[in-house]
Amino acid sequence: MQKLAIVGGGISGLSLAYYLQNDFEITIFERDKWGGKAYTQKIGDYLFEEGVNGFLDNSPQTLELCKEIGIKTIKANENSKIRFIYDDKLIKIPSTPLEFIKSDILSFKAKLRILKEFFIKPKCEEESVEEFANRRLGVEFTQKMMVPMLAGIYASTPAKTSMNAAFPKLKRIECEYGSLFKGMIKLKRGGQPSGNLRSFEFGMSEFIETLKSNIKANFINKKIENLEELKEFDKIVIATESFEAAKILGGDIAKLLEKIEYNPVAVVGFDFDKIKPKGFGILTTKEKTLGILMDKYVFKNRNGIRAMIGGARFPDIREMNEEEILNIARDDVKKMLNLENPKIEWIKIHKNAIPNYSLNHQKLVKDIMKEAKKIGVYLHGNAYKGVSMNDCIKNSFELAKKIKGA
Repeated sequence: MQKLAIVGGGISGLSLAYYLQNDFEITIFERDKWGGKAYTQKIGDYLFEEGVNGFLDNSPQTLELCKEIGIKTIKANENSKIRFIYDDKLIKIPSTPLEFIKSDILSFKAKLRILKEFFIKPKCEEESVEEFANRRLGVEFTQKMMVPMLAGIYASTPAKTSMNAAFPKLKRIECEYGSLFKGMIKLKRGGQPSGNLRSFEFGMSEFIETLKSNIKANFINKKIENLEELKEFDKIVIATESFEAAKILGGDIAKLLEKIEYNPVAVVGFDFDKIKPKGFGILTTKEKTLGILMDKYVFKNRNGIRAMIGGARFPDIREMNEEEILNIARDDVKKMLNLENPKIEWIKIHKNAIPNYSLNHQKLVKDIMKEAKKIGVYLHGNAYKGVSMNDCIKNSFELAKKIKGA
């Protein structure tokens, strides 16, 4: 049986190993903790996620994987459908067309501008999310809706994010149907993502531990620094952040990998008895705090809420100490939730949290994969295509088929 090395024990590396375990003798190398940023901190009676807190159950690969490894998922309660934007005041995000018309989330003029989307000609070449949203839906829509959305998904800004790479399905709808609204009508779906939010009873670490226990592999806690260390293996997969892959691989491919930027995010956990209003969370339009996730009101066994600070909007947190970041989080949470003395329980600073899909990201990834093929390695992870848990598992499923067939 051929030997396969996987460098990186996050969701991508572990799920790939699961799909390949019957075809290869696998060794997985992880320099830090298994699961990477998919890790649950247990602070007394509290569960705080360092990163992702769940997944949408609209992906067959993720649901099937959970079933196969024997882990039970839990469904988010109805509060998960209640979301807010903070734009100098809390505004509930409308969930129906009628709510949108009545809502003060956008001005009347901006709502009329959105109706013009039916008649705007499609543009299929590369553009930023800002250019796309301004062109199709108006500047106010971009500022009030897309700015918080990009902060919540990529910790980025519309100006710094490629529409083609970050939202390829919407870009395809525009090109195929000539309009987002026309496409959604023909496809018989609205603008909201399909599926229900799910997680695990004791957090993401429960998933990681269960997945790991279902994999036949050699698990080694070790930092790999160059390819020479892996010369005994027949196939090699680098499933680390792109900048770490650059250090391992060196040469021409390293120069390409280093072009993928990462946004910093600090996660701060708070303790509250009661918060009003209850909901999934709050995204912001301009604060240093990108958003607040009200985990305690969405999943059982969660006791606190989390504030996300930094991102492309405020990258200065890379140079800040914990106390400076905590002061920002405390002040923003007090302001947004009208609280007197927020009690901080925990902080985790990710200086390189989420890859930024900048303009020409898809071409850059294509060039990177060409170079990877030349040197006989596979690259895998959220730096290249999709940052969600579903994306990671789907990409693992597809890469496994490719490696088996090679």
